[in-house]
Amino acid sequence: MSYFAAALLCLLLAQMMLAAGWWQPSVDIGEPRVLIIVHFVTIGWFGLLMIGALLQFSPVLTGLGLPTERLNLVCLLALIIGLATLSFGFEAIEREWPFAGTLMVAAVSMLASAFLAIAMVLFIGLWRGRSVHTASPFVMMAIVCLAATVTLGAIFALVISGATQTRYLVELVLDAVPLHMSFGLAGWMTFAAIGVSYKLLPMFLLSPDTGKSGLVRNSGASALAILCLALVLSTAGSGLVQPLMLAAAITFAITLTAYLVDVTAMYRRRRRKIPELNTLGSIPAFALLAASALAFVVSIPLGLGPNVRIALIYVFAFGWLTGLGLAQLLKIVVPFLTWIEAFGPLLGRRPTPRLSELVRERHAAVWLALFYLGVILAGVAIAGSSDSGFRAAAALQAFCTAALAFELFHARALLNIDGSAKTAPFRQPALLVAKQIQRGNANDAAS
Repeated sequence: MSYFAAALLCLLLAQMMLAAGWWQPSVDIGEPRVLIIVHFVTIGWFGLLMIGALLQFSPVLTGLGLPTERLNLVCLLALIIGLATLSFGFEAIEREWPFAGTLMVAAVSMLASAFLAIAMVLFIGLWRGRSVHTASPFVMMAIVCLAATVTLGAIFALVISGATQTRYLVELVLDAVPLHMSFGLAGWMTFAAIGVSYKLLPMFLLSPDTGKSGLVRNSGASALAILCLALVLSTAGSGLVQPLMLAAAITFAITLTAYLVDVTAMYRRRRRKIPELNTLGSIPAFALLAASALAFVVSIPLGLGPNVRIALIYVFAFGWLTGLGLAQLLKIVVPFLTWIEAFGPLLGRRPTPRLSELVRERHAAVWLALFYLGVILAGVAIAGSSDSGFRAAAALQAFCTAALAFELFHARALLNIDGSAKTAPFRQPALLVAKQIQRGNANDAAS
């Protein structure tokens, strides 16, 4: 639960920085202060959110426990401190302070060590249970992409800060930024989201878990292989990198199309006829995924301006990944884990509240809808180069994120549950620490 709390805080801070004008369409995306925002979103929000989710739900995917849980808190602290150090490093670069290189080396050491350690734990656990469910290979591919993202990011940080001037690494930085973004947003975050959703969506929709993901898996693996080839060729200064990036984008679009077809089939075959908050809240995320991914692929051969591509990446990051993350936090993650801890032990012994009672769903639905509106308005403002419009849209997003965080706090603290349901032998869950879930309890809560 600490991972989710830290992730939400990072998202809120990033959106507040955007609303304050740290970045807007007229500002170069490569400015050091802009990179602070970028990494608060990618490392602080996406990274902590997905790692927290995988630590909790990997046992559900595989039916097996993780090799160790001792690294969880250590890695969380290392990631938070590393992100703070990285941010100070970017500020030091902006102000041309002489110790910028030292800060970046320290940040890279902490972040890389924490990410790779937790990735190893997750990969081993998923590998052991890889045959249990078709979702596991997607998450393992995501972890491979995470390792590539972290490695490239470490090289970039060292070169940008001046900690190293090795010609080979400098040339790599100039060519590999799109690869860094692709491995991170398309590879790590999207493959992980796809993998987890293949298990959890059927569970909560009460739809058949058919596991028909062959085309998604094969095309996704092909896109990853093309990206890896492009990375290898970029180190040799090959002119094939751009054509390979286009090929990877087209292949990835096939992956997403097949995935959305599978998701639609899950929804149509559901036995839970009245959609719940996490389902309704995810529909705009899937729609924005389809729209932004297709438009981005089309924008490459058309040679559309940089602001259009930045707008599409923004919608992909905040509409698809962030929207989906917030929607699942509102039902599958925070209330789900809280219900299991608080009422799972009481199941069958006395009446227990329904999972839906933990969240004020009408309030949360309004804030989530306004958040999506803010994302769309921000994308339009970026494409139209409107600084004031973008800041207003970012402020709307930040306000809605704060409101959703407040609703999640209510759910975790069980403030929406009547006191009669919280009498002995009930035990109040810790606010920031969640117990590891078991498959049986998970299925009971979902149904």
